[in-house]
Amino acid sequence: MKKKLILFDWDDTLFSKVEYKKRLRSNLARICETIEEEIFKFEEKYFEKLKRSDDFQIKNFVESFSEKFNKKIELKDFDTNKLEIYSGALFPETISVLKKLRNDFDLGIYSQGFVSLQKIKIKSSGVENFFKKEFVYIDRNKLRVDFVSKLPDGAIIVDDKREVVEKLKTLNRFHIIWINRKNDEPIKGMITIKSLDELINLVD
Repeated sequence: MKKKLILFDWDDTLFSKVEYKKRLRSNLARICETIEEEIFKFEEKYFEKLKRSDDFQIKNFVESFSEKFNKKIELKDFDTNKLEIYSGALFPETISVLKKLRNDFDLGIYSQGFVSLQKIKIKSSGVENFFKKEFVYIDRNKLRVDFVSKLPDGAIIVDDKREVVEKLKTLNRFHIIWINRKNDEPIKGMITIKSLDELINLVD
């Protein structure tokens, strides 16, 4: 019998961008021999220059700090988990939930961002093997019509962005679950959860 497919968004669904940036700052402050406040100030200027937050690329980000603080920073330390930046940014329940689901479901990724960076995050977080390669979908604009058309009909999609789940819901092709970690706001007619743990009972 063919397994049902669950597609997870990555950032702020399985992986905390807040914790990720916190760990980046901490390590950069140590390497650049400065305080985190100075790293944060420079980081803000870096992000102000980006047109969109998901224009972020780890290589350019790290190199900008190297130039600013005149320090040699090894990029390889920031695109692997040597500094525990990635594994430490997974939400606490991520791995346990993926372990519980993988026997009964095919698991995949439906993410927005640069393919190279998102793949670094997935691999270096230590969860790459939970996902089938043929079901990993990453694009700079995840709502692009021809990109969405590649997603298998009937897939269960878990995403934290309201605009994404509302748009996908209108297509009547998928089973949509909104993970809203920020507040108790619901979307009418939409299954809403606050933690991945709630998925277990929903999809059994």
